[in-house]
Amino acid sequence: MVNAHRRRTAAAALCPILVALATALLVPARAGAQSLPDLDEVMAHLDELYRATSAHAIMEMSVVRPRASRDLTLESWSKGKEMALVVIRAPAREAGTATLRTADGLWSYGARADRLIRIPTGLLSESWMGSHLTNDDLIRETSYEEDYEGEVSWTTRDGTRYLQVTMTPKPGAPVVYTRLVFLLTAEDWTPLLWEYYDRDKLVRTISYEDVRVIAGRPLPMRMVVQPADLPDERTVITYRELELDIAVDDEIFTSRGLRRVAGE
Repeated sequence: MVNAHRRRTAAAALCPILVALATALLVPARAGAQSLPDLDEVMAHLDELYRATSAHAIMEMSVVRPRASRDLTLESWSKGKEMALVVIRAPAREAGTATLRTADGLWSYGARADRLIRIPTGLLSESWMGSHLTNDDLIRETSYEEDYEGEVSWTTRDGTRYLQVTMTPKPGAPVVYTRLVFLLTAEDWTPLLWEYYDRDKLVRTISYEDVRVIAGRPLPMRMVVQPADLPDERTVITYRELELDIAVDDEIFTSRGLRRVAGE
């Protein structure tokens, strides 16, 4: 499915970003976690990863490849489930490049050309800024609840018990992978490892590290994206600053607000 989808798409164009990568992990404590939790509750929880009522973050993104590596500084804002903005702050040659998500879709902004271009759904699987992340990773256009069927189970790895969530796409869902496997801590469902498959072939993993308590919530502050067939490559995103449930002006998520923020 991955290869077929890529053949249908045009050249890459774009942003955990991500996705509102700038949002909070809403994780209520679940003492003991002895019985399997309700699937719908887990799916809703996963859809809320890195999402709060509003958030602001400064992040570093490092793209490692055998021939060259590159580092970016990102600033992002999010509000609710539909509004998110990510702006590249460094290096200088790329400063001001931005990605916007609104209820109307995904948009890419080029500061030098001063152009705001809509990103079609067909390009969700394309790389952003040469990284191992995609448009969908960074702004999360798809929904776990709406686009996937899932099941939960307990699993043990290296002697530790985890909650495992396995997802397969619903017919017609605009997704790339044929199977997703998520590994969560048993007690509070903190994410540890995401596995992405094309049929039975592991395509990539995303590991979550450096878990800290932010505003009373356990939140991984570092994310490592690893292509399965390229062991010498990876993309690492690290939070430097993170504010949750703060005042964010809706005007930021307009074309005028984007241009103002991108030019700061």
